[in-house]
Formats: sequence, structure tokens, C-alpha cells
Amino acid sequence: MCCGDDAVNEDNLVLCFAICCVNLSIYPTCDCIGCSGKAGICCLNAELCCKPGAPPLFPFCCVGIQPECDGCSIINGQCHVCCGVLSCALPCNQEVPVAVSVAGLTLFPKCGFCLTQKEVMER
Repeated sequence: MCCGDDAVNEDNLVLCFAICCVNLSIYPTCDCIGCSGKAGICCLNAELCCKPGAPPLFPFCCVGIQPECDGCSIINGQCHVCCGVLSCALPCNQEVPVAVSVAGLTLFPKCGFCLTQKEVMER
């Protein structure tokens, strides 16, 4: 995968807006510089990664298409540009939890302000 195991560490994402299986988050760490993307249907994923220190993806320097089982989601996607991350999955998975958030206030599955995705996933 791009940039090590994943281009974005979902545990660090702070939920801003979320509705079911789609969320918009802030990536508040120093490694947010750059951009990355991932789109998948069933077990076929396409990735894009333009981040400092990222390894090149085959067959091009920034793009890779590879068969890979990414959980049990039929459709998944993630777009990361600097501090913003937009993620979606159907059905939801470990990278995109079921959540409801408005302007940084998470209402489901936990209530709180500026919760990280890791805090939301903890049961």
C-alpha cells in the first residue's frame, strides 16, 4: 500500500461531519503534508500517493492498481489533501465507522466534541 501500510492513519482523524458510512475529517498530524487517494470495488483497489518519503507504486511512480481484500466492503474510497480527509465505505469498515457528526460534534456512536476516529470506535 501507499506510504507504508496506509497513507492515512485513521486513528488520528478528528471527525467533523459524518453521516452513516461517509465522513469528513481533519488530519491533525505532521505527516498530513501531500495528498493520497484510494478507490476500491470489491477486491480491486486503485491508489494514488504523492507524499514526501512515500515509496513509488508500480507501475507508475504515484499510482498503483492491485487486487487486495480491504475488509468486506463492496465499495470504499478515501481522498486526502493536506489536513482534510474524505472517506466512505459500503458497508462500513474499520477505516470508515458508522457515525453521525455535525461541525465537530459527534452524536453517534458516542457523544463528544472533536473526537478522534479511534475514540469513536472504542466500545
